[in-house]
Amino acid sequence: MDIHAGNFFPPDYKTFPFKEGDLLASQGGNGKFSVNKVLKIDRVALKKGESINIQGKSFAATEDDYLLVVSCSYGASEFNTLEEARAAAAKGKWTVQMGHAPNRSPGAAAGQTRIGNSSVTDSELAGYREWRSAFDKGHAGVF
Repeated sequence: MDIHAGNFFPPDYKTFPFKEGDLLASQGGNGKFSVNKVLKIDRVALKKGESINIQGKSFAATEDDYLLVVSCSYGASEFNTLEEARAAAAKGKWTVQMGHAPNRSPGAAAGQTRIGNSSVTDSELAGYREWRSAFDKGHAGVF
């Protein structure tokens, strides 16, 4: 049964401006840019009383609601300019530093600029599948 939007999660947890396969660039604290990739966007429904772990804290839904969990891979901060990151994305040549991280949509979107799109491969979803299995059993959360 599909759960309709409630008011437990903030509205920005229910939208995401990018799609699966989008290549994104972000600027790190060192001023350099990285290439990141949207691997999977899950609509996670919670019924009243069900819990979810967000940033290490458990939250019990006070009403039926849902949020989007955005799984991304994150690249190393290795490009001097956004244009260099865009060119690397177009060539498929960047260093993946973290193969998978599940985030709430506001965090996954923050500071990101779309620079391309590339189909998500089965091998890129290995970390996602491991996380999703643990998440479905209540042993993993989101950032």
